[in-house]
Amino acid sequence: MIGEIYKLIFKKEESYKYIPMVLSISGGIIGVIMYYTNKEIINASNVWSAMLIGIVSGTSSTGANQIIKQIFGGSNGANSKKKNS
Repeated sequence: MIGEIYKLIFKKEESYKYIPMVLSISGGIIGVIMYYTNKEIINASNVWSAMLIGIVSGTSSTGANQIIKQIFGGSNGANSKKKNS
């Protein structure tokens, strides 16, 4: 969801390369927020573990998106960019 909002705000394809970084950072922030607000959901022993869980979640969401695009031939996959001749 955060990635889609980012794509709506920054419409140029050159800015899409920052999506994994944005999702990793936002996942870490959300992990820390969840640790302090509701520890039962995140199941982390300390704040650093919670942040790491959030970062891995954000990064894995980007990877899952790219796997689906590669399998089903999406238009924004890594191999589908047009080459300049």
